[in-house]
Amino acid sequence: MARKILSIVLWVATAAALVVLFIFARENYLEAPVNGINLIPNSDSGFVRRNELRDEIGGFCSHKTIGTVNMVAIQRFLDGNPWIESNTSYIDLDGMLQVNYKEYEPSFRVFGKNGNSVYITDEGIVIPSSHRYIPYVLIASGNFDLQNDSTAYKLNDTLPDGQNLIDALHWYKAIEGNPFIRNCIGQLYCNSKNQFELTVKGIDAKVTVGDTCDAADKLNRLEIFIKQKADSHETQALKNINLNYKNQIVCTKR
Repeated sequence: MARKILSIVLWVATAAALVVLFIFARENYLEAPVNGINLIPNSDSGFVRRNELRDEIGGFCSHKTIGTVNMVAIQRFLDGNPWIESNTSYIDLDGMLQVNYKEYEPSFRVFGKNGNSVYITDEGIVIPSSHRYIPYVLIASGNFDLQNDSTAYKLNDTLPDGQNLIDALHWYKAIEGNPFIRNCIGQLYCNSKNQFELTVKGIDAKVTVGDTCDAADKLNRLEIFIKQKADSHETQALKNINLNYKNQIVCTKR
């Protein structure tokens, strides 16, 4: 009986000692200074400048102890960056602030009627453009009334600038789905009637594809036309190549 009681006392004493040590270690950890910032990008898009981001985050933890760093404020700051898709941050046992972040990957760029521009991702996220980083992507221009070119937001057809941007994304995906056409297209254009046109490399004629209905079929017909007529002198006399008619290609001469 005495041995059992002694064993219980020893276990309780050990547990209490561990709790005291944990509290002591935690207090020492929280009172230690932040030793630095380590940025870990999950992609290299180029919109975010690491040195600038490190300096901006440094304002939250410079000359502070670990326990006084406002991690929620850092999270909100990173969430507010329009080029950062996701992020996590924590301070490790060595006192280093570890920041993991992933940038948005732009799919194509849209120039609005007023000359401003945005990028759109595959997932339909609109992100601002930047004069410091210009990725090589498909260009869309024309009748785009961009309402917001400074923050990131999800495309929605209820927004003032939503529907024709959604249509542009649809055309981008259709073009990407056709490897031959993808290498032929120079630019995507939205006219005043929100009908789409394509600029095709090596062909001076305007290529009208209209709305997004049967987009893949229209591009397949365009592929056939290019393969048959691209090297022909006939194409030099064409003003318009219209793919809006089902199972047809209607050409207009200059």
